[in-house]
Amino acid sequence: MSRPAPSMPPSVSTSRVPGTRAPLLGVGSFLVAPAMFALAYAVGLASPEVGQWLLSNAGISLGVLGASILGVIVGLGSRVRGERWPWLGTAGAVFSSLPLGLFLLGMILKL
Repeated sequence: MSRPAPSMPPSVSTSRVPGTRAPLLGVGSFLVAPAMFALAYAVGLASPEVGQWLLSNAGISLGVLGASILGVIVGLGSRVRGERWPWLGTAGAVFSSLPLGLFLLGMILKL
């Protein structure tokens, strides 16, 4: 009894090859912190009471933590998608985490 020859695997489409997709999430990871700031500004204009809470220590801490987490998630999504420039998502995640670093530095130095 002879065994049948192994079949060739299906060809890989070009959209699945790493480095061929547009860096949409990589660029998006840079826009998380400015988008969070713009959203907080718009909410502050719409409701002054909520705007005062957003300027409190709790509101700022939640905002910078949220921007950092979303930046990391979008940067990770950039890597998973296999976008063209993977460093762009990582750099965007670091950029989105800068407000958190400045907030923590201000707490440590009690500014």
